[in-house]
Amino acid sequence: MSQRAQNDDEAAIISAQLRELDRDAYLASLVLPQHVRLPIQTLHAFAAELAAIRHRVSEPMPGEIRLQFWRDALEGERHGDVESNPLANALFNAIEKYKLSTVPLLRMVAARRFDLYQDPMPDQNQFEGYAGEVASIILQYAAQICVGEQDAPEQFNDAAGHLGVAQTYVRALYSFEYDRRRAQVFLPVNVFAAFGLKDNDIFAGKPEEEILQALQSCAEHARDHLDKANKAIKALPSAAKPAFGVWPFIDSDLTRMQRALDKGEWHAVKMSDWRKILRLMRWGLRK
Repeated sequence: MSQRAQNDDEAAIISAQLRELDRDAYLASLVLPQHVRLPIQTLHAFAAELAAIRHRVSEPMPGEIRLQFWRDALEGERHGDVESNPLANALFNAIEKYKLSTVPLLRMVAARRFDLYQDPMPDQNQFEGYAGEVASIILQYAAQICVGEQDAPEQFNDAAGHLGVAQTYVRALYSFEYDRRRAQVFLPVNVFAAFGLKDNDIFAGKPEEEILQALQSCAEHARDHLDKANKAIKALPSAAKPAFGVWPFIDSDLTRMQRALDKGEWHAVKMSDWRKILRLMRWGLRK
């Protein structure tokens, strides 16, 4: 097989993996320039692979082993199973080509240990720190890749930071019912405590009115971060803006969730793919 054919196969595998694990990131990647699409899809696929671990294991130890695989690989202990893994191979190619530090990616791996256990998320500061490590860094690296190595990554901090927090809030809101049934709380428990709720109340799903109020408060925090992200994205160079193509999807999902909560419902239906694509096109034209 020629090198070009091998690269094409790898790109197809990464694209399919991202489409399966994080459809929003996949759809948003379709507006990226062709020459940066694969490395950015790879970073998102890596983040999605780590996020999916908790759904694939029934107890912490198998999850720890999978996280250790990535930790070893990022620290340079690359055995044959790493070299034969298309995602790992593409990830290290992107790291080398764009001179990305592996330190934030190691922090992402470490942060995902939280997913494997039933410890509550203590407060908003901890939540935002977690969001920064599991979501914001990928957006920041994507912007760096879009504009080229010569640009200072600090200019993307506000856009990536706020959008990563908003995205993590929205995902936690949509998975709240699933998580609480597993005795997990990814949203900050101090928000629930402000409405007189304890962990057992959340797991029991009662009293419903207070839980709804807490969820509405979390949605308001998400909206605040999303608005700040939008303002920061507007100030960025045009070349960097496609890296933040998930913004309209997060905005749509949050709007639907807030409407559901206003009606006393915990569940919301996400927008269909074709509607998301239309929103992405309109967002791209405005940017």
